[in-house]
Amino acid sequence: MLPAWLSFIIIIGIVMALSKYELGIVLTLGALGFAILAGVDFLQSLINVLTDLSIIALIIIMILIPILGGIMEESGLMMEMIQKMRISRKSSLMMIPALFGLLPVPGGALMSAPIVQQIDSEEDANIKVSINVWYRHMLIMIYPISSALIIASKITNINLYILVLGLLPGLIVMWVIGYIMLVRNVSPYTEQGERDLKRAFLNLLPILIAPVFDFVGRTFFNFFVPELFLLLGLIISIWLALKFGKMKVSSVKPISKKMKIWRFPLIIFSMFIFLEVFVLSGAPEEIASVDLSVFLLILIGFLLGFGTGRIQLPISILLPIYLAQFTVPIMPLLDFIFIYTSIFLGYLITPLHPCVAYSTEYFKTDFIKVAKVLGKPIFISFILLLGLYGVFLII
Repeated sequence: MLPAWLSFIIIIGIVMALSKYELGIVLTLGALGFAILAGVDFLQSLINVLTDLSIIALIIIMILIPILGGIMEESGLMMEMIQKMRISRKSSLMMIPALFGLLPVPGGALMSAPIVQQIDSEEDANIKVSINVWYRHMLIMIYPISSALIIASKITNINLYILVLGLLPGLIVMWVIGYIMLVRNVSPYTEQGERDLKRAFLNLLPILIAPVFDFVGRTFFNFFVPELFLLLGLIISIWLALKFGKMKVSSVKPISKKMKIWRFPLIIFSMFIFLEVFVLSGAPEEIASVDLSVFLLILIGFLLGFGTGRIQLPISILLPIYLAQFTVPIMPLLDFIFIYTSIFLGYLITPLHPCVAYSTEYFKTDFIKVAKVLGKPIFISFILLLGLYGVFLII
């Protein structure tokens, strides 16, 4: 039996090396390997996860979210909403990728890329890739039913909507930086055609209902499994999407198959089984003795985001380490914001990120050229992040 910290490092190295493959499978096998090396009872870890009602609810939630996204795509509700908004070219280049980013669909960047191309066919390909990637991930950064935020809320014990409010200022700053660096010089013009904001809002309702229902439930009702509010909200959202999209309930089956919905709950399961093994192994206590600073965790977060092309994997590694390092039951919000944003920025620029790869391929350019353009707003955002952390240290 190896020391827990060494087992952890070995397994994390293997998981990162294989992170381009199916994350849920890789992380589950990593948890099993970790348990074997560290002498942890894997069966007990499995039982602990599968008897936790909150985790079971999250697993079901991760099945429903991609179904909702698939219905919004197949029904044309999202496309119609964008058409009815009729906004300027610059606004379209920012909002369309951002709205499509709310749909958790495989290869989602390929959904917004053709529209970005249609809006501005003359712009440099590398700028269009950068716009598509940058703004596609803006709203998802604070969307309450994104899997990364749900997992982060569960691990840190911070209320999901406090996380959303905490990340909102950073989102606004990044949106402005993206505009200055990527969109400002695009020639403006106003879209012609009929505008129907009422119809646009109705089409947006299925995406809004679930988080609103969840927020109201968590705020006004003290239920022992708060995740059930989001679960019920998603069921209502799916029903509305089917109704507005004039689709039958039977269409859910082919949509589920197309969306490969098994991937999403497997990611949730794999992360919590890995976390359970991590806690039982004694690795948190051993790593805590190394005395890692928050500044170092911020830097490591960026590197893990870049090195894995994921958000969920780095947070499942760093957040438990933080909690063990500082022996706190609830992670301080500011420290979470700095670490999470750092991971997010590293994730946006890596060639392992599918959205970067898909967009680069679609616009027929290469990663090095894209990185020179996309790297500018990411570099500025990261420097501001580190500078702001330095200010908080001084204060």
